Amino acid sequence: MALVGELTAIRFYRRLMDMAPNAEHREQIEHAYKDEHKHYRMFAHLYFRLTGRRPDVQPMTVTFATYEEGLKKAFYDEVEAAELYRDTQLLTRSQTIRDIFYEAMTDEMEHAARFSFIYHQL
Repeated sequence: MALVGELTAIRFYRRLMDMAPNAEHREQIEHAYKDEHKHYRMFAHLYFRLTGRRPDVQPMTVTFATYEEGLKKAFYDEVEAAELYRDTQLLTRSQTIRDIFYEAMTDEMEHAARFSFIYHQL
């Protein structure tokens, strides 16, 4: 689930960056975009350590008609991801896994704040 979500966000935010009306918005979205790449790498590495296999996941497509709609979806997706990562990190006893999910959770909360900020500048 986390791997699909991160890969989906990477593709989604690339499209959203291309629609951004100015450099400030692009920079805020790019920050989240880069973090999603980091999260994907962390989760893929964890998956490999746990299974001995490379993940084989396909991103989902996020549909939106306008930049404003895309920002709203990004905000809600980030909040949902933060909640998922919070719940997941609380369910494990492995400090390594807890740390990975905690880092992703706090990044996702930051992204939600960034998307809210630029949405309210429209």
